[in-house]
Amino acid sequence: MYATMPSRHYKVSVRALAEFCQVEGDLVSVTRPGPSAFEGQQTHKATQSKRPPSYQAETPLRFCWQNPAFELVVTGRADGTFPDGVEEIKTTRVPPQDIPTGLRNLHHSQAKLYAAIYALQFDTGPVIRVRNTYVHPQTSEEWPLEREYPVEQLLDYLVNCCLRYDAWLIQVDRHQQDRQPFLAQLPFPFPTMRPAQRQMAESVYKACRVAKNLCVEAPTGTGKTLAALFPALKAMTEVEVRSLFFLTMKTTGQVAAHDALQRLDPEHRLTVVALTAKTRLCRSPDTPCDGQFCPYARDYFAKRDRLRAKLFDPIRWDPDALIELAEREQICPYYLSQDWAIWSDVVIGDLNYIYDTTAVQPYLLREIGNRATVLIDECHNLIDRGRMMFSADFSGLALQQLMHQCPKKIQTRLRKIQTRLREVCNKFGPGLCYESPQALLHSLRDFMADSAALLRDNPKFEPDALWQPFLFSCTRFIRLHDLADAGDFCWRYGTGSPELRGIELICLNPARLLMSKHQLVNNVVAFSATLKPWPYSQQLNGLQGAITQELASPFHASQFSVYLATDLSTRFRDRTSLPERLRALLNTLVANSKNTLVFFSSYQQLQQSARLLDRSDTLLVQRPDWSARERDAVLGQFREQRGLTLLTVLGGVFGEGIDLPGEQLEQVVVIGPGLPQVNEVNNAIRLQMEQQQLPGFDFAYAFPGLQKVLQAAGRCIRTDTDQGDILLIDDRFDAYRQLGWLPDHWTVRSGALHAWLN
Repeated sequence: MYATMPSRHYKVSVRALAEFCQVEGDLVSVTRPGPSAFEGQQTHKATQSKRPPSYQAETPLRFCWQNPAFELVVTGRADGTFPDGVEEIKTTRVPPQDIPTGLRNLHHSQAKLYAAIYALQFDTGPVIRVRNTYVHPQTSEEWPLEREYPVEQLLDYLVNCCLRYDAWLIQVDRHQQDRQPFLAQLPFPFPTMRPAQRQMAESVYKACRVAKNLCVEAPTGTGKTLAALFPALKAMTEVEVRSLFFLTMKTTGQVAAHDALQRLDPEHRLTVVALTAKTRLCRSPDTPCDGQFCPYARDYFAKRDRLRAKLFDPIRWDPDALIELAEREQICPYYLSQDWAIWSDVVIGDLNYIYDTTAVQPYLLREIGNRATVLIDECHNLIDRGRMMFSADFSGLALQQLMHQCPKKIQTRLRKIQTRLREVCNKFGPGLCYESPQALLHSLRDFMADSAALLRDNPKFEPDALWQPFLFSCTRFIRLHDLADAGDFCWRYGTGSPELRGIELICLNPARLLMSKHQLVNNVVAFSATLKPWPYSQQLNGLQGAITQELASPFHASQFSVYLATDLSTRFRDRTSLPERLRALLNTLVANSKNTLVFFSSYQQLQQSARLLDRSDTLLVQRPDWSARERDAVLGQFREQRGLTLLTVLGGVFGEGIDLPGEQLEQVVVIGPGLPQVNEVNNAIRLQMEQQQLPGFDFAYAFPGLQKVLQAAGRCIRTDTDQGDILLIDDRFDAYRQLGWLPDHWTVRSGALHAWLN
């Protein structure tokens, strides 16, 4: 016997049903941003307030469709209803004729579905008016498009849409029922589980069962990927979770997830989709995402409808498989993977596919009622990645470069932006500021709204490589500004010549926006080898209130030694004498027969020390401009040779996510506590934390540096048979030990550096 799903029912929003049933038209990726959510809400309210007393705003509508195997509930909230009709309001800065035809048809399809359900719930008479009203958010100008339909015709349309969706859900439901016994009987792919791995797996399973967020600190060697994936899959037999998203910070984590799934499901019974960067999947990079120019976007929706069922083929839909399908069927692999992901059993991809402000997955999941579970690998990086995702910049240099390429009519519009940029930079700059550039934003919104018309009115102008990135940059800057608030964000204004002017929108605390994403899914399981101190990680990663678990190391203390050299300081004031004091140590490391990684806090510190060392074929010095191929070549050397010493930096590619077991790596040396650079942004983070009665210096400097140190140290011991030495150099590490910041499973000695050398 196996566990069965709870009562089988599906939900879909009216909008998602209309999108699903879109089977005609080209794919057109619109780059200009729509009005912000706040603008949309205000415009809707203002428009609704103008309607007569018989008008009902925000009318909830619900329709149940019964299938012998399941129930489908179609829900939505019509913007407005009146006795004989329905109104759907869309906020736009361009007239309807400038909106792509496919998108206008989608809006009308949505309104027709609202009207049909409205007719079923209320006595409307034999004919219903279906009105799509487009409203400018600033001028309040309205463009109403109204048609009349017999109720029978609208009901037929609703039934036909539900039949199409029903036919798809039958396939989805059959697949999900077939996967139940498979997942219930799914064995762990190894004879035994490590004790800590079992503890983590049990916690993950329980958290998924009760829809609770979980943060797990599990040391290197625990087997975290399988300890997260295996129980999360097993839990899908007992909760209404249709999809599992395994999110990573780096591609190495995705490789580990694919390998784990191959072990768990070698026959490909589960549907797996990899979400990959558009730049890698795009088959026509020199054309816009528009069916008029790109053959892969042409007739996209009909192709998508025809290929939907291929999702269930016994294939891992990784980038290679998606590209092969795209070439064969002439369909865009990037957008197809996005459409397929919401129906897949497992999705593997970068963090940004759920958390970036442009991510469509959270919206799509919500619209079809899919309570997905999200697993986040190496989630100690979530704070910095969150700050990066929620930060943006507007470049005066990019503006100037584009102006030189454009005809005079477009230049005139760009000069207005240039004027606003100069005014706000002179007013608020230079440096950090908590005032937003409202005047510039108004000009950017106007330009983006008119961008399509500008191209149409200048047919001889062929946009070059600068046009599209500029539009994307403007879109991102506007969108993030709409989410920013003075408490969590600041702006940095650059003054000077037109090329030097610019504005950075800087996220200081990503917690609020990360939490808003966490709340869209069933639950989040975040895991890493370095999450403590808990108040720091949970305060900033948006997982306040999550269950926390700290697991013991699977390794024995006898496998490695940890020594703190407390007679050296790497502080800024001691930077001049530090290289000379390190010379004997570094030459000793280079001369011995062990493979060693030496981590510095900065490239400057690294280069100053490297200049004093004796030349040797076994000494490798990382450069900031190393390519991925050069980095891989160095890792290859460590796997093949012995006696190598690599001088590298904390927080880089060699500091986490690499495995060099056994004699491939026997020593790790960390020079300094890895504190971030003292600058105005980090000081702003410190001040923001202190205003919340939190230890500002620790949150802005000490804890981020400590996590880099611990990640680097974790490279030393990777398997049960490894032996190695960890050396941390700085007098502050002794204070870290006394504060309980170093791992509990470490056996630590401290003293002078020469004692370790001898």
